[in-house]
Amino acid sequence: MRSDIQFLRGIAVLTVVLYHLKLLFVSGGFLGVDVFFVISGFLITSVILRGLDSGSFSFAGFYTRRAKRLLPAAYSTLLLCTLLSYQFLTQGQWTDYIEQLFAAITFTANIVLPFQSGYFEEAAEAKPLLHIWSLSLEEQYYLLLPLLIFLTPKAWRGWLFSISIVASLALCIYFISFSVYYWRLPSLNYSELAFYSLPTRAWELLSGSLLAWLMLQYPAINIPINLKRIALAILLATISYRIDETHPRGDALIVVIATTLMIAGKDNWLPNNLLTKAIQKVGDWSYSLYLLHWPLIVFATAGFLGDVPTSAKLLILALSLIAAFLQFQFVEEPFRRTYLLSQRSSLKWLSAATALLFACVAPAIAYKFTNSEVDTPNFEILRKANTGLSNRCEAEEGGFFKYPDDCSTSQSPIVAVWGDSFAMHLVPGLVTDSSIGGTLVQLTMGSCPPILETARITTRESKSWPQQCIQHNEQSFSYILNSNSIKAVIISADFGDFISKSGLKIIQDGAHKTNEPEFTKNRLIETIRQLQDANKEIVLVGPIPTTGINAGECLERIHSGLKVFGRSSCEFSYSDVKKSQEGTVNTINEIARQTRSEVFLFDSALCQKNICRVKIGKTYLYRDATHLSVSGSEYLIPKTNLPELVKALIPSPPSASITPVRMITHE
Repeated sequence: MRSDIQFLRGIAVLTVVLYHLKLLFVSGGFLGVDVFFVISGFLITSVILRGLDSGSFSFAGFYTRRAKRLLPAAYSTLLLCTLLSYQFLTQGQWTDYIEQLFAAITFTANIVLPFQSGYFEEAAEAKPLLHIWSLSLEEQYYLLLPLLIFLTPKAWRGWLFSISIVASLALCIYFISFSVYYWRLPSLNYSELAFYSLPTRAWELLSGSLLAWLMLQYPAINIPINLKRIALAILLATISYRIDETHPRGDALIVVIATTLMIAGKDNWLPNNLLTKAIQKVGDWSYSLYLLHWPLIVFATAGFLGDVPTSAKLLILALSLIAAFLQFQFVEEPFRRTYLLSQRSSLKWLSAATALLFACVAPAIAYKFTNSEVDTPNFEILRKANTGLSNRCEAEEGGFFKYPDDCSTSQSPIVAVWGDSFAMHLVPGLVTDSSIGGTLVQLTMGSCPPILETARITTRESKSWPQQCIQHNEQSFSYILNSNSIKAVIISADFGDFISKSGLKIIQDGAHKTNEPEFTKNRLIETIRQLQDANKEIVLVGPIPTTGINAGECLERIHSGLKVFGRSSCEFSYSDVKKSQEGTVNTINEIARQTRSEVFLFDSALCQKNICRVKIGKTYLYRDATHLSVSGSEYLIPKTNLPELVKALIPSPPSASITPVRMITHE
């Protein structure tokens, strides 16, 4: 094996691991996967082309060698991961895990995962097999490539690789840069499709394949040593400091070109010192290290209910390296080097290993369908998204302006609830009050605070999402302003990043910019004053107490006997809450003073004697770190002064004689 390729493998896997662990500054550490793609394409194509040229190539032999090389370590990891999952995964997470396991075994993970969650989403940290997507993509490439090369005349193979690279790259750029502006299917994120799918990532593997063909056609080809070292510097710089926020596009293209330059020609460009040798050794273990590190991170994140301490991250790094060495030494090498297994015995081994994996998850499947303990809370219901009156009111399907009957309890609403998910979780509790519940309209959109002409830029949503958020707020503001029936407006949102912190990337007044909290705060103040000028009373609702710990998951974990590190209960100290939320709460209070609005905070209802409760009796109040569950909202809000505060602002009780206001609809 070439020493420079092992060195690059070591660099690639270390940057991926450090990125996932959030250690050091490698904002583009995930680009290590792109390095692997180029190397894989180069090596596998070299094997195929040499075999075809010598007349020794066999499809059965090729696939058997691939299976012996890749499957033992993969199955070993899947078995370990499945056994550990019983200690860490909640019942709801098991459903996703079983899908991930099946996808990993069938090499379809890159097809299944986009419909669960995105690679860069927080929810991804609850998926132990998320990283298998790249291996599935490579396996699909290995499956198709031999047949394509075999069917292509020898003189046309260079054109096959070249044209395919251009087509795949063009499709990739189109999907992540332009397609959303022209056509969009429901529940399909084209950026994720470009990230996960073989047609849009094949250009990276094909770049290695083209290089393999060129080196066989022109054996004397070589790249100057200094140019290769410059390419290495560019690779490391791109991994450390991202140039393009959209992936895979600019950064991926730079990494692919740099990697191709480094593996072209001879391997004599690296200095022979202790550092390069150590990285090359890690490169030997890179496959196992890649397989093992992510499940350990996921389980640690679950056990710590979110942020993993730095000391634990360093321990995970050490354990990952040790486990990778052991798996390489005692699983990868014995299977790769043995020639005793025939194709038939290899198939028997694979079938037995697959059966063992499914046997391991059988108890989890059986428990899901047979558990019927009366006193056991249904956490899948308790932790489902609290979207208020209806899932349609999240605005992903249009919200109130598309489904007015689903997102209001009256044709002449008196109370409007305007905001993001922090407003949604108030609605179930408000509806329980007969004086408010029958006169309420919900104007909400997830992750979209009610600040006019302002929206965050996020990788979790489509490129058109910020404009959808801005349009939703314009519609909501206009509706409230022009409604004769609405007298009180409850405003609640995740304002922290907008009004008390700088650095958030936003679109404001049609321009991409970095958020300026003071400017955005004044924009919100002006919005409130315009509503007040139209005789609307305002109640600003602050966030529920939190320190960032996922209290909803903590409640489920402790109840289910799963691993939770460093705590025996899910309560947290009020002093920690104040440190965490002080800036946001102070700014909300300041806005209220300047606009003479009312403020409601949950602190007194949930926090007493420096302890904040997340469960009262048998009622689980929190669904995650920052939102009330549906049952929590229904239980808690009627016991606070929020309903009375709102009713005090309404000049007269709800009356059936109120003239219905014309419903505003938008295309």
